[in-house]
Amino acid sequence: MYPPRSAKYKQEKKQKQQRQNKVWMIINLTLIVAVCLVGLYIYYSSDNPTSANPDAAAAGDLGLNPSNAGSAGGEGFSSASETGQGSAASNPQHGDSSAGDSASPSVNPEPGTGTATGAGKEDASSADLATAGSSGVQPANSSAGGAVPVNEEPSVVLHFGGDTLFSGKVEAKLEKTGYDYPFQYVSRLFQQDDLTLLNLETPITHGGVGAEDKQYVFKSSPKALNAMAQAGVDAVNLANNHTLDQGVEGLLDTLDHLKNAGIASVGAGADADQAYAPQYFERKGIRIAVFGFSRVLPKADWAAGAGKPGIAGVYDATRAIAAIKQARQQADLVIVIAHWGKERVQQVEDSQTKLARSFVDAGADLVVGGHPHVLQGLEQYKGKWIAYSTGNFIFTRSSNEKTWETAVFEARCSKSGACSMKLIPYTAELGQPVPMNAEDGAKLLQEIQSLSPGVTVDMAGNAAAS
Repeated sequence: MYPPRSAKYKQEKKQKQQRQNKVWMIINLTLIVAVCLVGLYIYYSSDNPTSANPDAAAAGDLGLNPSNAGSAGGEGFSSASETGQGSAASNPQHGDSSAGDSASPSVNPEPGTGTATGAGKEDASSADLATAGSSGVQPANSSAGGAVPVNEEPSVVLHFGGDTLFSGKVEAKLEKTGYDYPFQYVSRLFQQDDLTLLNLETPITHGGVGAEDKQYVFKSSPKALNAMAQAGVDAVNLANNHTLDQGVEGLLDTLDHLKNAGIASVGAGADADQAYAPQYFERKGIRIAVFGFSRVLPKADWAAGAGKPGIAGVYDATRAIAAIKQARQQADLVIVIAHWGKERVQQVEDSQTKLARSFVDAGADLVVGGHPHVLQGLEQYKGKWIAYSTGNFIFTRSSNEKTWETAVFEARCSKSGACSMKLIPYTAELGQPVPMNAEDGAKLLQEIQSLSPGVTVDMAGNAAAS
């Protein structure tokens, strides 16, 4: 017997209502869960240090050279491992950060004829702090935000790199990867300092005639210079044993190409007056004089003379000493870049020590050397730092593994000429310096200390007289 229609209707209506209630309950629960998930996402996103620091996240995604990435320590040893977020071309050119000017500072078009002016680069304290973060040690003399502590005189941060060329296998590499490739891990470090100097171990020219009776003869394309300037390199030393590899024509071309790229040069010129003259830079109210001298010349006729293009040689240092003394009267800070020593030998020769100390006695505040293609030790003489060899920087790869070890040498100098010295370890891969991992970097710093009598080097790379 079927139930009455009214009872059946009531039952169906009740079942329909129950189904609707279940649907609404599912919808409400779904909305509640969604709101909770959104809230959790917002909470963790705002509290996540990686999200708050996109630079750190980008650095984590970089990945180092395979030879370094798998080593113990994991993290890159230097701040540059956090600053290689792309090529130099993707980074703004250095300028006065307070003015927002992205243009490169203008430089003196002719060596020794004036001052390389411009507001200078951004304060390098951010790079110092990044270095401290990767090594776990607070850097000396750093202050948050680049502010100068009360009652302390202003200081400038300078970076020095070793032998640099863009020829041979390096050129072949850069034609494939781009000419900004060498600066991937150093560009921001260089852009944020006040002055960056490298030893340019090659003529920059399309012409010239290769030197005879010479084992290695280099020649590099002018295409490399724009990337170098964009990476923050301000000046190069030409006082070395390769600047005349393509003869006088190659030297004069090099001077012209550097001028066009806005990069100053020292140590060579159209005559001796140019070659022995300093370049002057104005940074933060500090006037800096930079010299380049070489005690390594393949032939005597490579030396600059009266009306004769060439190199500022210091086999007889009389003229160099006189030039340093004169600059001492005109500059707050005097820097000498020297080319000397024996190739692939880490022990300093007596001639290097004698020459370096004579530079300091004449008025130099800082002496930085090159040519051996390996790192050599540090010395503090009369309170002034001498770095005897910066090794290779942007170079080919030889079978000698010691030539693969390099560093960026960082000096922080006051207007009174007092400088600190710090080393940031790198590996000189083919055409590119790559940050060392923490374990290898620590070993390198210990090795530098062993080569530096009377000097201690801590695990952050800070050197001090012991």
